[in-house]
Amino acid sequence: MASLLIRQDQQILRNIRLYSADLKIGRASECEIQLSDPGVSRKHARITLVDGLYYLEDLGSRSGVFLNGEKIQRAPLKSGDKFTIYHFQLEFVADEENDTEPAAVLVEAQAVGKEYALGKQIVTALRNISLTIHKGEFMALAGPSGSGKSTLLNLIGCIDTPTTGSILIGGQDISGKTPDELADLRLNTLGFVFQTFNLLPVLSAWENVEYPLLQQRHVAKKTRQERVQHYLNVVGLEPYAHHRPNELSGGQRQRVAIARALATRPSIVLADEPTANLDHKTGEGILRLMKDLNQEEGTTFIFSTHDARVMEMADRVIELADGQIME
Repeated sequence: MASLLIRQDQQILRNIRLYSADLKIGRASECEIQLSDPGVSRKHARITLVDGLYYLEDLGSRSGVFLNGEKIQRAPLKSGDKFTIYHFQLEFVADEENDTEPAAVLVEAQAVGKEYALGKQIVTALRNISLTIHKGEFMALAGPSGSGKSTLLNLIGCIDTPTTGSILIGGQDISGKTPDELADLRLNTLGFVFQTFNLLPVLSAWENVEYPLLQQRHVAKKTRQERVQHYLNVVGLEPYAHHRPNELSGGQRQRVAIARALATRPSIVLADEPTANLDHKTGEGILRLMKDLNQEEGTTFIFSTHDARVMEMADRVIELADGQIME
């Protein structure tokens, strides 16, 4: 799959896989590739995949799009091409295997609404939410407390179901699922990283990571042990495998939670405010770890957050306010 290297002042900001056949670049929430600068138009440019070739197109931006130094309206891209959008420098990198198939759609929300009964009152948490999330995305649901981001994350995580509209996970509509079917979907398709870690205090780090695998009856004991060891090693905690949560720092406990989320080989990892209870340095390390896993293993990450660091690192940010996506 092709990718974009995004630089500013010669510093690499992001490396984004082109997971879709149509990706808009700009400041707006509906843009899949977001560049946060007032000099960038809301919908500045677009990259499309047509008959195996990628094209770059100016969407009527104020400052224009410059490909290899020349202003263009629409032009094909080849590996190594560099283009400029305001102060951002972008480089198109073609996949070595020339795999131009767009990534699969993992999550699709269609006109989703969610209401709760609070005493005699009905509280509307979400209104008419529609979005699509592809395999390999590293994206954030952002907004202040009460904006609906955690509610939307819970719906995607099959912890709750929408009042109106539908949510499809891997093409399956969760609305018609039984509680047992939703539990199976959570176990085999989704991984969770909670801001309060949610580790079992009487179990060691190894046992906490192993616990969800014990629910997957098809996973053999040898495979289970290999996975636990692998993911504890990935998060840098193999020396602490037999420590209980109260013997670990906050950052170490969050790393155990990440290893636990990954051990079942989920298609999607959902992280609810993963840096909220961590200091700045530890939070940066956790974010970098998850970004590395996203790029190296192709794991899709979806965050709910109001942390600017998470938003800066995300490939795409969906901003919510009062239960709606901000345009």
